[in-house]
Amino acid sequence: MLIRNGIVVLTDGPVRLDVRTQGEKISELAAQLVPEPDEQVIEAEGMMVLPGFIDSHVHFRDPGGTHKEDFLSGTRAALAGGVTTILDMPNTQPPTDSRAHLQEKMALVAPKAVVDYGFYFGATDNNIEEAASVADQVAAMKLYMGSSTGSLLVTEFSPIFRHFSTFPLDKPIAVHAEDEQSLLYFGAQGSTEHNRARPPLSAQIALSRALAIAEKVGRRLHIAHTTTQRELELIQEAKQKGVRVTCEVTPLHLFLTEADQQRLGNFGKVNPPLRSKSDQEALWRYFDVIDTIGTDHAPHTKEEKMQPYQKAPSGMTGVQTMLPLLFNAAQEGRIALNEIIKRCVTNPARIFGLQDKGALEVGKDADIVLIDPQQLYEISNEQVLSKCGWTPFAGTKIKGKIQRVFVRGQLAFEHDICLARPGSGRPVRYTSR
Repeated sequence: MLIRNGIVVLTDGPVRLDVRTQGEKISELAAQLVPEPDEQVIEAEGMMVLPGFIDSHVHFRDPGGTHKEDFLSGTRAALAGGVTTILDMPNTQPPTDSRAHLQEKMALVAPKAVVDYGFYFGATDNNIEEAASVADQVAAMKLYMGSSTGSLLVTEFSPIFRHFSTFPLDKPIAVHAEDEQSLLYFGAQGSTEHNRARPPLSAQIALSRALAIAEKVGRRLHIAHTTTQRELELIQEAKQKGVRVTCEVTPLHLFLTEADQQRLGNFGKVNPPLRSKSDQEALWRYFDVIDTIGTDHAPHTKEEKMQPYQKAPSGMTGVQTMLPLLFNAAQEGRIALNEIIKRCVTNPARIFGLQDKGALEVGKDADIVLIDPQQLYEISNEQVLSKCGWTPFAGTKIKGKIQRVFVRGQLAFEHDICLARPGSGRPVRYTSR
C-alpha cells in the first residue's frame, strides 16, 4: 500500500512524504514514491498522516464491569479516536493480580479486541514474588497508593518497598499517587466538591513517598495522571537528581478544571479530581516535564453517575476524544504536533517497551491515522462508541477530523465506520530489558 502526497508528522515535525507499507510493516518513507504494479494507492493530498496513538491508561472493565464497557466496545472507541494500541489497567473484577487472572483475561479479550493491546499487573500486599514472575508478560505493574475504583490498594511501607525492590527494576511500576490516610481524613469532612475531598496535598504526600523509595532502590517509576503544579515540580526535581521517573497527564486535566466538575456534577467526578485553573495552566506550562498523555478512560453508566455524590463512581471516558482534542490544541497553536506525537506515541512505546510501535518508521507496525485538518465538527454523546454513551466533552468544537485508521497496514476505520473484525487486535510484543 502507498499513502502519498500527505503531510507526515514525525517526531521532528511535519514533512511532505509518501508512506509505503508491506504486509503489517512500514517499508519505505520518501518523497514522490512511484506506485508499484498492482499496488493499492491512498491519495492523502490535504491530509495529515499521523502514527496511531498509544493510550497507555485505559479501564475497559473486562471482566466484571461489562455493562459499562468491554474489550470490543472499548477498542472500537479507541479506533474511532485514532488510538491503535491500548494498555489496560488491572482493577477489574476479578483484578489482574495473579498469573491465573492474567491468563484468564488474555483469553477473554483476545476474540474481542480490534486494536493491539497490553496489560498492567495489579499490586497487592501479598503478590510480590508472583508479580515479579510475570513481568515479561505485562507492560508494567500498577500500584494504587490510594483507593479508587476496585479493590486494589497497597498503603503500608513494607509491601510498597518490597514491590519496588523485587519487580524488575527496568520495568516500570505505575503508581496511582494519592495518600490513603489523607483521603480518609478529607473524605470524612463531608465536602461534595471532589477537589476538596481528595485535595492536592494527598497527591503530593504519596508522590513524595514513591519518589523517595524509587530513588533508594534505583527503579523505574511512572506517575499516572499527574494533576498539579507541585507534583510536576517534585518530578522535575527528581529527574534532575537522576531518579528514573516518568509521568503522565490526562486530557481530562489538560482541558477541564474543578469549575467543570461543578458544572458536570458527578459526570465530572474522577480520581484524582479535576483541579484549579492555576493547576491546569501549570500542566501546560510544565509540558516539557510530562512524558506521556494517557486518557484514564474509565466509563460508568449514566445511571451510576446519577446516584448521590458519595455513591457515584469516579471516572470518565476519553479514549475516543484524546487525539481530536490534542490535534485541535495544535491547530490553535497551544502545542506543536510533534510534541504530541512524542507523548502519545514515541514515549509510551519506549517507556513500556512496545517493540513494534512508536513511530512512522521503517520496520515499525503500519499503524496510521489520516486526518482532514480543515474539517469542522462538534463532539456529541451520540458519537460515543463506549457503552456508557456519554463524554464530558460534548459540545466541544473541533477542527480536524479522523478519516481513516490503519492497524498494522489494514484499514480498520473509515468515515465514522469501524471495519475491523473482533479479534483482529493482537497482544503487543515487549522488548527484553
